[in-house]
Amino acid sequence: TTFAIFMGRYGQLTNIFSLLLSYYGFPYFMSKYGLNTTLRIFPTFLVVVTILAYLALPMNLPVLFVSMSVLKAMTYSINDPAKEILYIPTSATIKFKAKFWIDVVGARFAKAIGSSLNSYAGTAERIVQYGSIPSVISAVALWVISYAIGMEFDTLLENGEVVGNEEEVDNRYILNKIGNDAEDLDELSNEGDSDGGENDEGREYR
Repeated sequence: TTFAIFMGRYGQLTNIFSLLLSYYGFPYFMSKYGLNTTLRIFPTFLVVVTILAYLALPMNLPVLFVSMSVLKAMTYSINDPAKEILYIPTSATIKFKAKFWIDVVGARFAKAIGSSLNSYAGTAERIVQYGSIPSVISAVALWVISYAIGMEFDTLLENGEVVGNEEEVDNRYILNKIGNDAEDLDELSNEGDSDGGENDEGREYR
């Protein structure tokens, strides 16, 4: 019962934060600072929370409760929408491939690693002991990657480039070539059938 109440409060707080950030936070950050800065908000807060939870204030339940609620809310309200905007300067083929590797393979792989680490640790004390360094490293790596991707996004928009556009042009050329060859074969086949029919009529006349 106590755990159910705890998870209920956690869900309520997360949904409240998510609603406020979605309605007020994300539009404000996008209009005021742009995608490059908005994309770094979640990784920055993740680095701060990771240092607080594992190094500065370990085993502090109120800090973990509020931090996890805010992080989960920011995932849905800020990070995910900003991540979807990154697909704008990409072709349909690249978008499909990237979303598969990120949303399917990458997400499941990351959850599997986290679950394996928690299972290996067993207790909360051992989770703090074994999970502090990997968590800090992954949080810093996410910040660096977000910064690099944001800069690349701005460069692509300024230059008017579309990632994967050349590949799609090549694919369309190949498909058109195959289609034209198929049409030529059909025409040759039809001409052969017509010639064969005329020859048959000539033989019957003789």
